[in-house]
Amino acid sequence: MGFFIICAFILMCSLTLRYYHYQDYMSLPYPKAINAQVIAQYTKSKDNKPPYQVLKLRDEKGAIFYTTSKEDIRDLSHRFVRIYGKPLECDFRQYLQSCFFISYRISLESQRDYRDTFRSWIASQHTENLLARLYQTLFIADFLPYDLRMLSNKLGVAHLIAISGFHLGILSIVIGGFLGIFYGWYHRHFSYRNKFYDIGFITLSCMFLYLLVLNFSPSFLRSFVMALVGFLMLYSGIRLLSFKFLLVVVCLCLVLFPHLFFSIGFVLSVMGVFFIFLFVKYITLPHDRFSQWVVLPIVFNTNLYFNMQLIVHWFFPYFTPLSVVSIPLTLIFVIFFPLSLILHLVGVGGVFDSVFIWALDLKLDAIEFYTPQWLFLCYIGLCFGSIWRKECYYLLCVVCAGFFAYLCWQFYASGSSLWGVSV
Repeated sequence: MGFFIICAFILMCSLTLRYYHYQDYMSLPYPKAINAQVIAQYTKSKDNKPPYQVLKLRDEKGAIFYTTSKEDIRDLSHRFVRIYGKPLECDFRQYLQSCFFISYRISLESQRDYRDTFRSWIASQHTENLLARLYQTLFIADFLPYDLRMLSNKLGVAHLIAISGFHLGILSIVIGGFLGIFYGWYHRHFSYRNKFYDIGFITLSCMFLYLLVLNFSPSFLRSFVMALVGFLMLYSGIRLLSFKFLLVVVCLCLVLFPHLFFSIGFVLSVMGVFFIFLFVKYITLPHDRFSQWVVLPIVFNTNLYFNMQLIVHWFFPYFTPLSVVSIPLTLIFVIFFPLSLILHLVGVGGVFDSVFIWALDLKLDAIEFYTPQWLFLCYIGLCFGSIWRKECYYLLCVVCAGFFAYLCWQFYASGSSLWGVSV
């Protein structure tokens, strides 16, 4: 109870600070100037009207807002700008998500993003701009272009491209394994040191530096907080794989960063961990080497794929039966991600470009289907029931399989074909 009282107090302080920023944002006089960084820029059009530019921006206080320009401006992605204009009517709840700012004039600032060096280094290794943007999203959480976003949504691999706890886990294993090679020599000279805590501390320090590079990406932030709290709990001898632990981490993230209440990436990340905990609690496989190294990864990823379908389709509509390829791709990604990162560090990151060019040329049919509200609420109820009853978990898995079968039926009933035609 004391923990939740403290969380409530911190949340109140966080919201008070945000509300102060909100009042400053909405305050008169108009027009006013805002300094911000362009997170993304893309072209949109309505009806038969000329296309216009949409800019997604983050101001100095971390607030997100959008503005548009009818001028044919150059690509300002990741640049810092000064915008003169006035905010459109926006309440506090909207402010925590994003507001719209009517711009009269946009001027470019001389300040540059410290990550531009990384972007240039990545781009220099690829002949296709889209592939450079893909790796920039993968490594430094940049905005994913529309074409790549559509393809990743259809194939169900958005979780591989968007930096999350999955990536943190892979990097932690790689860094921890690398440090373990040299720790034997160190331990011979400092035998009183604990290998787990030393390597864990260094690994977490590296992940914190990476979190700074990612500019506190929501899903990676959740994962880092979870890893940090888990490390401290292990140090104190407290059991980790419990739903109370997940609740503590979620509460800490939300009270410190209230905007995460409206982050889809954060919600999906938390639900992914929730289903992992359910899997560990109820699914038991033989302890022989084949089961642990071959069967377990396949069963685990297949189970997680089906469990997430209903949640994903509450937010994103696109579906094709080919999304099942995300299961083997997730297994391959465990090797691909650290390998591609190393290849980019040594300047030969374009090794796999031909594979991605082939994938980008595919035209895939997909249907649009959102999870009905009644089904979503029933599913959430089953999720909570699964914490205490294994029967609820097994029923949850049956519902997931039925939902996937229904989506496949809808796909073929719509007249869609499994493979599109290559351009």
